[in-house]
Amino acid sequence: MKKLLRRLFLLGAIAGAVYAARGYLQGRSPGQVTVQIVFDDGSVRSLASNTTEGREFTDIARKLVETGL
Repeated sequence: MKKLLRRLFLLGAIAGAVYAARGYLQGRSPGQVTVQIVFDDGSVRSLASNTTEGREFTDIARKLVETGL
């Protein structure tokens, strides 16, 4: 049983390290948010939260989450 738990813990640690390395290599900081706007025709526009447009959308999204919508 202990051997199984050790292996699961090791697997989780490896998965977490891979996830963190992937985020680092993509240039995202942990606090950075990406906004994706999907239009009716299927096109997508992505905005980083460190841009003016992205900040506006993240502020609106946070207010919606706070109100429970």
